[in-house]
Amino acid sequence: MAVRTIARPTATRWLLEQGVRLTGTDAWNWDAPFVHTAKKYAESGDAGLIWEGHKAGRDIGYCHLEKLHNLEALPGDGFFISCFQHKIRGASAGWTRAAAIFDDRLPPQRV
Repeated sequence: MAVRTIARPTATRWLLEQGVRLTGTDAWNWDAPFVHTAKKYAESGDAGLIWEGHKAGRDIGYCHLEKLHNLEALPGDGFFISCFQHKIRGASAGWTRAAAIFDDRLPPQRV
């Protein structure tokens, strides 16, 4: 059975166009596993396929988190996320401490 998914750059751009400015996943990567990307690149020679989900937000700035834990424990709304990043000189990424802060006064959010 074939599974059809929305291309990561398309999905990322759609989220950003809806006003999302923070994305995150509990996976190791936002993009397809690199073994699949490498195969597609070898077949096509298109370097644009490499990190395509990451690059999708170049026109609309946003922050992205990976390898998050305990996402299943979060409710559908009533909280916001605060991220405490660590800057690393000369790097394009670094680790962050992400914290969910709960507040019953927050209105329900819908994307």
